[in-house]
Amino acid sequence: MNYKEIIDYKELLRWDNTLYATRCIIGVVICYILFIYFPELPFQWSVVSVVVAISPDNSPQLAVDRMKANLLGCAIGFGIFFVHAPNLIMLCIGIVLTIIAGLSLQLQGSIRSALAAIVVLMVDSSHVHDWRLALGRLSCVIIGCLIALMVTIGFNKIFHLIKKRPFLPSDIIDPKS
Repeated sequence: MNYKEIIDYKELLRWDNTLYATRCIIGVVICYILFIYFPELPFQWSVVSVVVAISPDNSPQLAVDRMKANLLGCAIGFGIFFVHAPNLIMLCIGIVLTIIAGLSLQLQGSIRSALAAIVVLMVDSSHVHDWRLALGRLSCVIIGCLIALMVTIGFNKIFHLIKKRPFLPSDIIDPKS
């Protein structure tokens, strides 16, 4: 088996894959700028949120569903944050509650986003159980979702305008002039 059989470069470099990577990069850059300019806030979680929320197919509906799922995961995570039980137990309960709520709300395709949000909100490396820390993470996850939604809608608007306006020969600059 040679390397050409393993990697299909034509598939890898398809226009929609390139656009997906571009949308992710734009979202990450915006979140990273926030991370740099507001170091006191946990905007690294916005970076995670934006790459989880942007969909490869540029679907606004999928972006909205992923945002709903992220909000669901954040809400459940923030709600059980106040139960003072071992973190692993609460994380497992939160995951089960998130799956049940996501299935009930018919967010099957976006449950992974909700699970990522609950993990971001609940996993605490500093071992400080402070609700303000959870609220900061919740805010940053939501900001990442909003940025992902804006990037997706922005790309859709741009492509709608491009498709609406036909490409005319007069758009090409005449090299003789």
